[in-house]
Amino acid sequence: MRKLLPVLAAALALVVLGSACGDEGEEPAPTRTPAATAPATARPTSTAAPTSTAAPTASPRLTRVATATPRATPTSVATPTPAETTATPTVAPTTAATPSPTPVASMFQERKVCPGGGDAVALLVESSLLGPVRARLDVFESDLCAEGHTVVEAAVASAAPPDIRSYLAQLYAHTPEPLAGAILIGGLPHAYQWFTLTYTNPDIPPSSEEVISFQYYADLDGVFAASPGYASPGGHPYSFDVHSGDIDWEIWTGVLPVYRGDAAATAEAVNRYFAKNHAYRTAGYDLPPVFLEVTEHHTAETMEEHATILSNMQSGEYAWTPFSSAPDARLYFDSPPGGLSVDQGYADLSDGLADIAVLQAHGTWRGSGKLDIAWAESEPVRTAFFWSDGCAVGNLDHAENFLTSVLYSPTSMVVVAKGTTNDSGGLGTNENGFFGHNIATALAGDASFGEAMLGHVNVPLAYPWFNDRELHFATPVVLGDPTLKLER
Repeated sequence: MRKLLPVLAAALALVVLGSACGDEGEEPAPTRTPAATAPATARPTSTAAPTSTAAPTASPRLTRVATATPRATPTSVATPTPAETTATPTVAPTTAATPSPTPVASMFQERKVCPGGGDAVALLVESSLLGPVRARLDVFESDLCAEGHTVVEAAVASAAPPDIRSYLAQLYAHTPEPLAGAILIGGLPHAYQWFTLTYTNPDIPPSSEEVISFQYYADLDGVFAASPGYASPGGHPYSFDVHSGDIDWEIWTGVLPVYRGDAAATAEAVNRYFAKNHAYRTAGYDLPPVFLEVTEHHTAETMEEHATILSNMQSGEYAWTPFSSAPDARLYFDSPPGGLSVDQGYADLSDGLADIAVLQAHGTWRGSGKLDIAWAESEPVRTAFFWSDGCAVGNLDHAENFLTSVLYSPTSMVVVAKGTTNDSGGLGTNENGFFGHNIATALAGDASFGEAMLGHVNVPLAYPWFNDRELHFATPVVLGDPTLKLER
């Protein structure tokens, strides 16, 4: 679908609530069954006892207590509010026993670095990875401390997703310094969500999907539950089709994932990442403070179409203002009459002509539009913040995936990479406006990447985006370090 005019209607269909993502012949992830094989209105069922939220949930909202005195873990909500569920069960989900209020000590070997600072950042590290990255991790923690953060490091062994969420909830409730976010390092386990999504395009029928959900670790007092009879299409032990209660996020999350499914390669990649993170924090990057956006969704065949597309990218309803409206913003799409092409934009990305890059194209775990894993592993990716709207570019069920290569490649300067774990419609438009505008405004105002994400997610979505909240907020994944800011 190369020509999409009028542009406003196209932007609504593609950027807001999604479109057909990737190639029709895309190979499914090896560990899951594509949800689309079931009728859109059907929920996967099982004869086994239903699973349920196995993490601390609460109503009313989980609150922090700046005291060393332990408090009971908030109890779970037995019945979700139907208006807040995405896949509404026909009967109230049951709730099994929650994990211990205090996770088993052997699962989380904790040490606090530079206590008494400002907000706290939790670093959860796969225990087997800790030794190979110890020296570089110490530098990373020192850098965080120097910026005023309190660092809580936890070596994680044999913990399931509910244990990790319970541990983060305990930190949030009881750490004297407010917990801002968590960075998950190495092969820590994933939770999943299953939901039905709809499209603004009436020719595309509703569909369902199961996605890796880092929202599960960000919303610490909502309810994640499995309705009676629900069974994970991919056979995942921690998969939920109900999300209810207080569904705002308490913390942001970042991920330094496994690289190529190999322990040695992962240690090398994480050490390489910490090295460039330190370089970015201490010396800065030799990159101009310029915004780059490349979209493969639009093609201009006349100068009138060229002017319309360019104007909308600069300052339209779905523009990344104020970045996109700056006179030096570099905006690219295929336009033979206007002398522009997406190839020029990708060349700018390799030449280091911007410190933040936004790519809009159909995606899979293999790549985003014309770019693929081989490109990311061999060509320079010379930007600091990388944002891809391509579906599933960060599908971590694949040992190799495009977003992980963008972060870890020896040719990459990227310190923060945002994508999604499956089909997505972007982050939606909330009551403050289009997500790109909200993220850009926050970053321009000296917010960290994590703060910018929280600032958008925790404002109610507007119509029609609020009808598919889980599509927008269950699928995002941020690789790298969300404490970082644009160094401008």
